[in-house]
Amino acid sequence: MARRLWENLGTFLLAVILALLVWVVALNEENPLETRDFAQQVPVELVNLPPNMILVSPGTARTRVTLIAPRLVWQELSLADIQVTADLGGLDPGTHPDVPLNVTINPERDSVRLVRLNPDTITVTLEGLESRSCPVEVQQSGTPAVGYEAGVPRLGDQTVILEGPVPAVESVVACVVRYSIDGLRQDFNSLVAVQPIDADGNLVSRVTVAPEGTQVTVPVTQLAGFRDVAVKAVITGQVASGYQVTSISVVPQVITLSSSDPDRVEQVPGFVETMPLDISGASDDVVQRVALQLPEGVEGADSVLMEVNVAAIEYSLTIQRELEVRGLAPGMAAEPSPDSVDVLLLGPLPLLDNLTIGDVRVIIDLQGLGPGTYQVTPQVIILSDRLRAENVLPSQIEVVIGPATPTPTETEPGTPGPTVTGTPPTPTRTATATPTRTATPTAPAINTPRSTGTP
Repeated sequence: MARRLWENLGTFLLAVILALLVWVVALNEENPLETRDFAQQVPVELVNLPPNMILVSPGTARTRVTLIAPRLVWQELSLADIQVTADLGGLDPGTHPDVPLNVTINPERDSVRLVRLNPDTITVTLEGLESRSCPVEVQQSGTPAVGYEAGVPRLGDQTVILEGPVPAVESVVACVVRYSIDGLRQDFNSLVAVQPIDADGNLVSRVTVAPEGTQVTVPVTQLAGFRDVAVKAVITGQVASGYQVTSISVVPQVITLSSSDPDRVEQVPGFVETMPLDISGASDDVVQRVALQLPEGVEGADSVLMEVNVAAIEYSLTIQRELEVRGLAPGMAAEPSPDSVDVLLLGPLPLLDNLTIGDVRVIIDLQGLGPGTYQVTPQVIILSDRLRAENVLPSQIEVVIGPATPTPTETEPGTPGPTVTGTPPTPTRTATATPTRTATPTAPAINTPRSTGTP
């Protein structure tokens, strides 16, 4: 009995082994192992950077990873399942050309195996990290406006901390703030960046500064015997009929007065006037340098640049114009509805008074349009660039396009029958309308000298 059991056990074990082999072969046929390069290059993570060291290169390293895995696993594999690291622990300052790369695969992907990395090492350059304090120095440029003086600069932070590779930090000879007070009439107060510079005055890179900037304050005060006053522009005369003054400006608007007798300056009322500028008959801008009326014993700018802007007073006029058709295909006819529009024009009165039919035309462009009904926007053409069309009524024109109707022609007795033409003659007519004109309020006449400006 025992002998028979022993013989049957061998047969049973053989059957189990054969079944396992069949199962493995069948499984491999359905989900075979495949060796592939992962679709993306995998970034290299640098770990265990030694203390007081700084990484100079590489900024970012990547490697190509080749794996073997079942076909169904490849369909699910992602970048998150693969981690490539380079261990920098124990490295000294300098360049290390063969730092090995290590691969860790997500434990849940236990059927995935690494085949190779390309490359399997990277080059790393390390430098010692240095940190030290640096006093802030001032590099001020420019001078205040005439009659002003600058005081001693005050800094919010007297020193900053430099940090970076040892060679870069050691090359810094000064930490400076650079700014200009040129032309100032008030205190300078601004946050200015601190710049680490070398012996040649060049900015040193690869060095961080903390804080990055410091508050700089420079008091600017006016000297005795000097005073700032506003400039008032004085104009006389009247611009041409149909025109108006739209603005008056002077440059500079504020000037500095001075005197050897400070009391004379203090007696000035806070402004000085220009000599009168005559704008009689002007129909365009008047730009001219004009002298100032300075009190006796007081000195200042000799003149200022004065600009008087003159523009036409705009009036409105409504006219009617017949539509002109352009771009119609040969053998086609167009019927616009309506065949005329009202145009509201704006512009100077003299131009509106002398307007002729040919000065304003209204076009409808039918280029590329075939038979059918269309809504077309009319286009207004104005010969004068000083007139503009404010409105067109109606703003859309219905146009029906169709084949042209042949037109019979009269013939002499005994001559052949009538002929037809492909395009009927286009009737022309001139529409007349009573212009409607509306004027905007005119500027008051300038009969006596007047002053404008900021006292």
